[in-house]
Order: sequence, then structure tokens, then C-alpha cells
Amino acid sequence: METINLAVSGMTCGSCVKHVEQAIQSVAGVKHVEVDLALGTVKIQGDVSQSLPAIIAALEAKGYPSTVNTDRSNKASSGSCKTGGNCCCH
Repeated sequence: METINLAVSGMTCGSCVKHVEQAIQSVAGVKHVEVDLALGTVKIQGDVSQSLPAIIAALEAKGYPSTVNTDRSNKASSGSCKTGGNCCCH
């Protein structure tokens, strides 16, 4: 089983997390998805190296641009519900 870490922009609330999880889980080969809203990262496990372009496209289609995250300590840029960012709830 492979693990890929992505930095995902635009996640601002629990609904965003659910949308991201659903988008990723819709791609063949994905076994487990772990979203960290605070860091703006997603850990994906499964047979996913061949599916990476499809995963990124699925996230982009839902409005969550992503890139492969080689440094898990970096926080992806995202808005904030409290500051009027690009939250899906508004």
C-alpha cells in the first residue's frame, strides 16, 4: 500500500473536509483518506500512485486545488470562515 500526502487549498470547515474526503474516495484504488483541516493536508493510502492525476482532478473539480506535499510541516494556504474566506458554507 502506498501513501501520498497532498497540500489542499480552500478547506475552511468540516463541510470542506467531507467534500474533500468524498472527492478522493471516488477515485479507484483509494483505501483510506485522512484530512487535517488545521494543516490543510490530506494523507491518502492505497494503490494511488497511478491515480494521482485523477485525485488532483477530482479535488480541483470540487474547488480544492492541491499539490503533492513533500514537507508535511508546511501549512497550505486557506481562507477562514471567521474572516470571510472562501468557505463552502457561505
